[in-house]
Amino acid sequence: MRRFKVPRGLLLLAVLALATGCTTTAEQIEKQSQIRTIDDRFKPYREYASTEVASVNVLGVGAKNLVARVDRKTGAATMLLQFQIQYKDTHRRLYETARNDRAELLPLTSVQRQGQCRFGNECPYLELFTVQIPEADLRAAAAEGYRVKVFARNGPEILIGIPKMVISNLLAQVDADRAGRTPAPAPVTTARKSG
Repeated sequence: MRRFKVPRGLLLLAVLALATGCTTTAEQIEKQSQIRTIDDRFKPYREYASTEVASVNVLGVGAKNLVARVDRKTGAATMLLQFQIQYKDTHRRLYETARNDRAELLPLTSVQRQGQCRFGNECPYLELFTVQIPEADLRAAAAEGYRVKVFARNGPEILIGIPKMVISNLLAQVDADRAGRTPAPAPVTTARKSG
């Protein structure tokens, strides 16, 4: 009998997702809204990133976070949604296109794809990609936040929501970076329990 080996990353994300399953929506958003700073002098930008949040649904185990890279010289910011999905299927889905809710194309970059499968077998796969979002779109996000839909060449699409509080906290960091000061965190709001 052959043993099925589950990738370590899949197990970790499944544990993280199950651990967040009974927290309230407000607690999840508050956690994701915590912004960390990565200031590596060898890179031409400072990076600010929201805490990664994992979730599980019929599509697989997903993890997302919002990242801003602020150019040290110009102050220009590149906003990226980083998303990782792990799933079990007979084939790789190949996520390759992203659009906002106005059906405008957003640049999607595949960062990593793992998994091999013999034809007809179900195997674990991992896809990690980034979607570039215009800073002006994030600044204009409504109270419910910003949504991106990602389309696969051979599989289901994924609707990814970014809460307004996460966007506000990240943009506060970008604005503070440009002004040369430390930002204050956005206030926490309450919401209903989701699990």
